Amino acid sequence: MILNDMLDSIREAEKIAIVTHVSPDGDGIGCVTALYKAMNKLRKDVSIFIDDDIPEIYRFVPYTDKITKPFDISVDLLIAVDCADSDRMGKAKELLRKVPKSINIDHHISNTLYATMNYVDTNAASSSEIVYQLIKILGIDLDQEIAECLYVGVVTDTGHFMYGSTTSFTHEVAGDLINNGASVDKISNIIFHNIKYEKLKLIGRVIDNMELYFGGKVAYMEISKEDFLKTNTKLEDVENIINYGRDIDSVEIAIMLVEKDDFVKGSLRSKKYVDVNKLAKEFGGGGHVRASGFLVKGSINDVKEKILDLIKSEVDE
Repeated sequence: MILNDMLDSIREAEKIAIVTHVSPDGDGIGCVTALYKAMNKLRKDVSIFIDDDIPEIYRFVPYTDKITKPFDISVDLLIAVDCADSDRMGKAKELLRKVPKSINIDHHISNTLYATMNYVDTNAASSSEIVYQLIKILGIDLDQEIAECLYVGVVTDTGHFMYGSTTSFTHEVAGDLINNGASVDKISNIIFHNIKYEKLKLIGRVIDNMELYFGGKVAYMEISKEDFLKTNTKLEDVENIINYGRDIDSVEIAIMLVEKDDFVKGSLRSKKYVDVNKLAKEFGGGGHVRASGFLVKGSINDVKEKILDLIKSEVDE
């Protein structure tokens, strides 16, 4: 049984590396930091790797100071969390070839089952929900630090409990994390009510240039390198901007394309009936039915033309 194999592998391992995806979000960061503390409680030698910078908004999370860029290391076990495929790990992917055992913990429907042990629960609202259960099964006591790490993951991946993926179990988990010291007020204020002036200017530019297609059912937004320069913002500042398009009353699908070096980073959101995971797969990406993304080489104009053409058949004019 996969779960028993995972538990045995964790208990037997002495050196463990924990990784999550590039462009890290609250769920990935919450998972790796919670696991770092939990594995330390089991007296493991633990390293955390993320092949990207930690967004400023998440640097308050306990143990983010322990996160480093991937480097060549000999470990007994690799735990990857919230990574739908191994490419999302960046350079940390190289560790998969070297470790004798690996565990893949995730909730994305597009997960490629790349590890030696794969525990993927697509009904979970966040990977933090799964990590919460794993920590409990291992008999590790929750403390305030673990609770705050996991609460960050849960609250961000559920959109403050507003997304359709939120379940009664999600609220049970959140309640237990609060009972163990997670500060709702502190975390909510830092993540949801703490916007920088520069990001506000970026949002203004994006909204000004937003376009509606197919009878107002598709909201299209883009962010160029020039937009970042003009507003003194960074890639991490684009988080949640897509929601302004999705929240328009007539919109079913929101698209946001962002220039990133020679690539285009795409984000897709839908409300009721369009499977954006299927659309993201056309560009080598994936995620969830209502929220997905991709990274593809090319120009914004080319990607825009292709994705609008694909979406045409998904919406009724």
